[in-house]
Amino acid sequence: MSDFLFSINVVLPLFLLIATGYVLKQLRFVSESILLEANRFVFNFPLPLMLFQNIRNTFDGSLITLFDTKLVLSAFAGIIIVIVTLLIIVPLFRKPGATTGSLIQGIYRSNFIIYGLPLATGMYGDSAIIPVSMLLGVVIPVYNVVAVVVLTVFSETKSVSSISFALIVKNIFKNPLILACIAGFIVGRLDIRFPVFLENPMNEISKIATPLALMVMGGLFRFRGLMDNFLTVFVAVMSKLVVIPLAAMIVFVQMGFRELELATLLCLFATPTAVASFIMAENMGCDGEISAHIVVMSTALSAVTIFLFIFGLKSMGYL
Repeated sequence: MSDFLFSINVVLPLFLLIATGYVLKQLRFVSESILLEANRFVFNFPLPLMLFQNIRNTFDGSLITLFDTKLVLSAFAGIIIVIVTLLIIVPLFRKPGATTGSLIQGIYRSNFIIYGLPLATGMYGDSAIIPVSMLLGVVIPVYNVVAVVVLTVFSETKSVSSISFALIVKNIFKNPLILACIAGFIVGRLDIRFPVFLENPMNEISKIATPLALMVMGGLFRFRGLMDNFLTVFVAVMSKLVVIPLAAMIVFVQMGFRELELATLLCLFATPTAVASFIMAENMGCDGEISAHIVVMSTALSAVTIFLFIFGLKSMGYL
């Protein structure tokens, strides 16, 4: 029961933020134009700053000395296998287009930044900080680079014939989230410290990224769109919350991962879809509505699925 309550306490606040944005829009406290401007603002400023701070703190010299090669390479390989599989399977069942890019990103991209650390520390205390931070430093850049490639290829604002390798590279290096990752890595490895009068505002601004993004997403959410795309969203969410983490846990258990390391991998593969997937899809010419539905539904259902995974793995003695 404690694991279930813990999962609820992690997920419910995020879901309530989404609901707050929806209610504010229905009560006309905010308009569609304000929400769209706020979405662009989050994508270009608070969210990149949050990623910069996370990457920078991960790659300071202290964590590099504790680098767990097997854990990181296994997580990296798992993510790549999931992405390649989706690139093959999704276009078979969905005509290539803006929705295809949003589906692929929505299924592979976990909200590891928000859920990873609290879930892992809830199970193993402060000892979970190091493995989660190591994976953050690798996962965040991979998620964002792949997202740019996928969303560029399937963008409705560009024809297939106009997409080239140069365009994809250009989009990668002008994406504020990827630039933030690169800057965070450089600053972290060089161990550059900022004065307190800069550090404190940077920390405070980075904290508004997730709540503001969730409220904006809630404000732009449309129930009619969910009903129109219910089967597509349901399959995507079940793939994200059940199929992928179940397959991952079977493989990782066979590889010998146990307790803290297995819990860290569970947090990576079983957590709901990242809020950033909605923001990037909306800003890169893909289906932002489908992305929002996947984020909302996976966030709501993850309390149950995460509890079942934790309970099952603990009862079998793996956690």
